[in-house]
Amino acid sequence: MLAIEAIKYNDQPCLEINDLWQALHHSIEDSILDEIESILSSSWASFSKNEFKNAIDNCNNLFTPSPDKLLWSHLKHILHDNKCLNNNIRIANACLDLGFWPSYFKMSTMIVIPKPNKSLYDTSKFFKPIVLLNTLGKLIEKIIGDRLQFHTISNNFIHQSQLGGLKFKSMMDIEIALTHIICSDWVKNLSISTLVFNISKFFPFLNHHLLTFILEKVDFDLHVVKFFSNYLVGRKTNYFWNSFTSSLFDVNIRVDQGSALSPILSAFYLSPFLYILENCLKNLKIPISILSFVDDNLFIFPISLTGSFHSIIISTFTPTR
Repeated sequence: MLAIEAIKYNDQPCLEINDLWQALHHSIEDSILDEIESILSSSWASFSKNEFKNAIDNCNNLFTPSPDKLLWSHLKHILHDNKCLNNNIRIANACLDLGFWPSYFKMSTMIVIPKPNKSLYDTSKFFKPIVLLNTLGKLIEKIIGDRLQFHTISNNFIHQSQLGGLKFKSMMDIEIALTHIICSDWVKNLSISTLVFNISKFFPFLNHHLLTFILEKVDFDLHVVKFFSNYLVGRKTNYFWNSFTSSLFDVNIRVDQGSALSPILSAFYLSPFLYILENCLKNLKIPISILSFVDDNLFIFPISLTGSFHSIIISTFTPTR
């Protein structure tokens, strides 16, 4: 075995055994991103009154009350006052400038509801948790999410096959793309076969540490990366079942469905996998097209390929020894 000094971590030799542990631990998680090119950094401007006003105007007053019991109608009334609006803008800007998300905004409540059309509800996987966040924090997340969506459209980091959970994209885009692929292959006298699959528990098991590395690849302003490094840690939630409420649990993984940041962060998380998969298929000269709608995905291929699609997939993704 090499001496640990021969191993480098963050461009520095591992002089102590703890340095080696850190190098090994982080290389396991982020080395898969090495083949993904970084995007040129984009600056992050301060939030404006218009961003706050547009975000709050689009919030539905009928939504379920948040843990702080503050309704959207209450917050709309508060922010109608110019002084209150300016103070809230200062809070949002300070969070990004300092790279800090207050612990008060990291607290959430999970409302547990049964999934429909199950014959028997005897296991927790047949129930769906819906996250409730404090209202002001949710508004700021909504504004940040809109800004991230705008930057993402301009820098093209999101894989072109991702058509769900993003602004200016919808189910209609999937229908158009699928129709185009099918008609293009018909012209070549090819038939089409598809494989539809769902990434089970995609949102609950997003790795926060890996997500931070992906955000560095997107190369947002350093303040944004620093903010999310803090945003994703120290989160806590409790569960609400009928009239019962649990104690607080630490949340070290997951991106909560119910947060305005969930669609864009989950899209960031999935993009590297799709780029790596696309390169792998190109190198193997396997002409498979991919369409992705968040955690639901579609493989499309011409059935004139030698061998069945099942055998192709197995041979492509089986690790070699």
